Amino acid sequence: MLRVVGLIAQREYAENVRTKGFWIGVLLLPLIFIAIFLFSSLLASATPTRHFILIDQTGNYQPGITAAIQREHQRRVLQEFAAYVQRHRLDINFEDAPADLNPNEQIDRLLDNISNDELAALDQWLANGGLNVALAMASPSLDPDAPAFTPPRPQFIAAALPSGVDDRASPDLIVSQLRPWLDGQQTLNEGEEQIKLFALILIPANADTDIQSPDDTTAATAAIDSSNGIQYWSSNLTDTRLSTIIQNSINSTVRSRAYTDQGIDVEAVRQIQRTRLPLTRLDPLKSEGNESVSLADTFRQWAPVGFVYLMFITLMQSVQYLLSNTIEEKSNRIIEVLLASVTPGELMMGKLLGIGMSGITTIVAWLVSFLLFIQFYQSTETAVISQLLDVLLGSELIPYFLFYYIAGYALYAGFFLAIGSLCNTLKEAQNLMLPMMMILLLPLLTMSFIAQDPNGSIARIMSWIPLFTPFIMMNRAAAQPPLFDIIGTTLVLLLSIVAMLWLSGRVFRQGVLRSGQPPRLLEIYRMLTGKADA
Repeated sequence: MLRVVGLIAQREYAENVRTKGFWIGVLLLPLIFIAIFLFSSLLASATPTRHFILIDQTGNYQPGITAAIQREHQRRVLQEFAAYVQRHRLDINFEDAPADLNPNEQIDRLLDNISNDELAALDQWLANGGLNVALAMASPSLDPDAPAFTPPRPQFIAAALPSGVDDRASPDLIVSQLRPWLDGQQTLNEGEEQIKLFALILIPANADTDIQSPDDTTAATAAIDSSNGIQYWSSNLTDTRLSTIIQNSINSTVRSRAYTDQGIDVEAVRQIQRTRLPLTRLDPLKSEGNESVSLADTFRQWAPVGFVYLMFITLMQSVQYLLSNTIEEKSNRIIEVLLASVTPGELMMGKLLGIGMSGITTIVAWLVSFLLFIQFYQSTETAVISQLLDVLLGSELIPYFLFYYIAGYALYAGFFLAIGSLCNTLKEAQNLMLPMMMILLLPLLTMSFIAQDPNGSIARIMSWIPLFTPFIMMNRAAAQPPLFDIIGTTLVLLLSIVAMLWLSGRVFRQGVLRSGQPPRLLEIYRMLTGKADA
């Protein structure tokens, strides 16, 4: 019997993996992922530079706004530089260099500051001379063959006021004069280039009279009038980056003046606001002296969620192959030829085993695709993906995944194979599949909740429901669930698989040669109880 089942499994596996449709389906997911990744990166780099006009009739806010926009640009330069250093840094030992001049120490300190407090790191970056000084500091540790660092281009550039527009006129007149540029009918002259005006920031001379404080009883009424405070004119309602920078800058200036009016040292306040007490996350389950929680530990804690989604996608693909393969062979009368040489039980088990191996082939193909992509397209984002894959492939969760994937496949494949044996077309099968698909979606809807409370009451109760067990227990695997739950749910799951395969076998044996309309529920009940044989 085992030899016959093996031959059938080999045939089913070969029939699937040698078709173009199988490999198109297998490679479609990584190709979609890679396309989305590359397209997102392209969009991020292709975001156009926005040109704006700033008119500050008070004379109080323009320096702060200019500094804030420049600061935001330097923050992006700092982030790109940190990513550049991480990509092209070499493992060089500078033991003879003093600690304050050691390139490795300086780079580590910079990266650590960015990770812990980006604002403080940016202040230090600007105070120490910015990009030029950082490049000189890091160059001894960088790969000599590394490409030159290219800073990101500015996101926002201030444009000159068109001739004929008086910046001392009333706000209504200024807006009226600039409307042709605001609505895109005219463009600004920037040297030899014609540019579109993205936004107008107009700060009226009396803007300070509209400053609101928490005890201002007229604030709610004043907020209704659109002429109060700063006017931000732009037809682009989705890109709010510039308006956010300006609003934060102006509010910061207003608060600094309030501090000064009350005799409070602004710099002292800023220093106090940037004072921080580091919070170290520690895991009591780790060995003594190694309790610190790293980024890899965080990945590892959430890794089961990724495994669950991987299980769901591959299981759905495998059972779909199983279902369509059975229906196709039944409609083409191939099954009748096969049953002349083998028993229904041998045919069913061979199909389950062969399609199951094609599911494992799918997982391996996905992993190889992602590894090749990471190898040939190295960037900051792919470095994070690479670290995540290293955690997944090197974790103790792999045995859990293999067991629960095989168990889940055996549990659901028997059900879908039975459906395939009862139907003559995929349309008929879809009606019978719907209840099971609704059941399958329920564990996915609870993924994040289970991950946050893996040993809570709901997680433990759902673990004992056989149809949910593979997904819920996989999701709980990183949280070290009680041994009672692991052993108990495993026994229940194995017994459920045996029962499901036995019942599916009864249905498969009687339904695989059946023709005509799908059976009613009463007929299926008779197949399960054996009364249909009488």
